Amino acid sequence: MISRLASTLSRLNELIDQLSGWLQKTYQAQLSPEIHSLVREMRRDVQIIKQLSAQDAVRIHQLEELARISALIISSLEPEQVLEEVMDTVIHLTGAERGYLMLLDEETDTFTIRASRNRGRRNLPEEDVIFSRGIAHAAIDSAEPIITSNAQSDPRFQGMQSVSVNNLRSIMAVPLLLHGKVIGVLYVDNPITQGVFTQEIVPVLLAFASQAAIAIDNAKRFSQVRADLQRAQQEVLELRIQIDERKREQAVREITETEYFQELEILARNLRRKAGRTDPSEPADA
Repeated sequence: MISRLASTLSRLNELIDQLSGWLQKTYQAQLSPEIHSLVREMRRDVQIIKQLSAQDAVRIHQLEELARISALIISSLEPEQVLEEVMDTVIHLTGAERGYLMLLDEETDTFTIRASRNRGRRNLPEEDVIFSRGIAHAAIDSAEPIITSNAQSDPRFQGMQSVSVNNLRSIMAVPLLLHGKVIGVLYVDNPITQGVFTQEIVPVLLAFASQAAIAIDNAKRFSQVRADLQRAQQEVLELRIQIDERKREQAVREITETEYFQELEILARNLRRKAGRTDPSEPADA
């Protein structure tokens, strides 16, 4: 609707320009100052509406991406695929050059990098993993998103060595919350360009972060269930082998303890004795 209104006003603006030119050419007349003032205001309104329309188009695209990727990551139960899709979406929505996902390791109670991606949807090699752990942990500790257009001049990070040493510029870190607990943080940056991230993207990313936290937890639970199932299957297999061995031993005992088998054993010893192959340890037969 906004786009259609902007188009209509733009067309009206053109018609007024044509009318002004026609009056000047035909009657050597001009539009009144009031009309000229009205035209200027209309042109200004047209520009504002165009800007709003462009912003709305961006928001709609962001929401469409949010809906698409949310459906994808929630339906997927493969942890690595979920993590990569999460980071690729955040980089795409924000215009970042690279992004990192840190998750809580419950055994060590520390946050470690689980995914590092670039704008080309590729994993970053270890030597290219450069970011500000200080800012990432600030978002974790506060459980609030952190955004800076230029970390070099931001007074909040003046004493932060990771910012100054790595010459970082635009940075955004959004915590992942699950049941009120921080389980990770989404960190994106642009080490060259400042002013890449704006406050307008924060609500979209917060909504996405909530979905991502659920998807990551689901994938983690599924991975644990699958590991437990594989371990249970291995234990069942080992138990079956043990049962089969015991059954075999029992069957052998049942055969060797029969009267018929014992008679055969006596006969075999007698035959060996006659053949001169008597084992001194064998008992003498009655």
